[in-house]
Amino acid sequence: MAPQTLADLKPGRRLFWASVAAWTLLHVILASVCPVSGDEAYYWDCARHLDWSSFDQPLLMMWTMNPFRWVLGESALAVRGPAITASLLIAVFLLGLIRRIGGGYREAAAAYTLLHGMPFFFVGAFYLSTDIGMAAAYLAATWAAVAVAQGQRSGWWGFGLATGLGFLAKYPAVLVVPAILPALASRRARRDLAGPTPWLAALMSLALTTPVWIWAVQHSWDNILFQLADRHKSSGPGVKYLGEFVVANLLLATPFLVLAMAVALGRFARRADAGRWVVVTAAILPFAFFGLISLTTRVGAHWGGPGLVVATAVLAVTPFRGRSWLIRAGVVLGVVLSILIVGIALAPERLMTLEWSYPGRPGRVNTEALARIVGNEDITRSLAARRRPGEAMLLTSYSDVHLYGLLSKGELPTRLARITGGEHGLASLYWYEKDDLLGRNALVASEGHDIEAELRSFCRAVEQLPPIQVVRQGEVIRSVDVFRCTEITQDDGAFTR
Repeated sequence: MAPQTLADLKPGRRLFWASVAAWTLLHVILASVCPVSGDEAYYWDCARHLDWSSFDQPLLMMWTMNPFRWVLGESALAVRGPAITASLLIAVFLLGLIRRIGGGYREAAAAYTLLHGMPFFFVGAFYLSTDIGMAAAYLAATWAAVAVAQGQRSGWWGFGLATGLGFLAKYPAVLVVPAILPALASRRARRDLAGPTPWLAALMSLALTTPVWIWAVQHSWDNILFQLADRHKSSGPGVKYLGEFVVANLLLATPFLVLAMAVALGRFARRADAGRWVVVTAAILPFAFFGLISLTTRVGAHWGGPGLVVATAVLAVTPFRGRSWLIRAGVVLGVVLSILIVGIALAPERLMTLEWSYPGRPGRVNTEALARIVGNEDITRSLAARRRPGEAMLLTSYSDVHLYGLLSKGELPTRLARITGGEHGLASLYWYEKDDLLGRNALVASEGHDIEAELRSFCRAVEQLPPIQVVRQGEVIRSVDVFRCTEITQDDGAFTR
């Protein structure tokens, strides 16, 4: 194929940047209008209580939220600013990787558009999560590893930077590290090992992870022990969770695009090339690792996301018979599913009359879960009206405690009361001094738990107030129990750690 001239490149360059601008504008619009979730509010509260790290997450995405908060205030767009930035970086890194594996601006524009044909990215591109930051770093590390395989020594620095920052976004970013091994099939890459560059880059990468280890030393290694022992307890061997993982990824990426990517990866790998094997390895690693983990415990449906992002780059540059049909079918289905997801978030009340549930996870995926999206602003206002001056504001739900704080623009001083169990979202227990609530009065709210008996063991006196009820079309769809606690008498790990 003849080399492209500058005149040939210009239309493709304009197409790429126009598509990036259009998608970014859509991300901004959706980020502004869609309601903030409890997880996103949790990250917002972490950004308000900055530390080296936290109990259950590294804090890169939280640290980078603060510039947006300073400019945009306590808004949904500010909360999601880091996600939109990460999505924009993914576009840039896609371009870099695709140019390394034989494509150009047009293929990069196609790949970025294809990503939006998958619900996991269409929604994830504006929804704040640690996953979108990790995916950007994972893609950047893959690009850098291909550069190493192709003899570019500076690629080692890029690989070290991306893996270190990826670890600070979300721990599983380290899964990209084995992708550097196929690069060593290249003689030029192996020669680099005799010099200082790869080893200094590795030291730089390790140094970037220092905040996590500082926090670990300060807090008896609670964050590391939680990841290794507590977060994913084994349920015994079986294929149920593996089936969930596979089916969920088929839905999040559509069966058509998954099939297209699988065929593209197979064809792409036929040419024995170190750079190509780097890409194939990076695409497969998340699915192989979490597929094995799912044989004993439930894993997140979206945890294969970084592999899907890399595989999309391969699909964009690898032609095969039937590719166009699979892509069109996948994009149509994906966009329909994405619009449905956004529609549910914007107007959940219209779907609450439908009765359905998935018995594998009835507490998370069913019709009743939609009610949790409705009435949060009403509940926040009611709690603010009932709280007396000087009272602590305690909630038993790790998501509600941060969500109501965000919806009040930070004016409602909400804190977690861990008296109903749970292992997630416990970072806030480390933000306060032990026993700092002793002797204080508190307004306590809980939804879905009978906490009066437990609450009496923490307070000198407990008064149950009328519940806060969310009513729609004459029917109570949510009821929040509210208690007035007089003089907190003990902590016992419920309010601090």
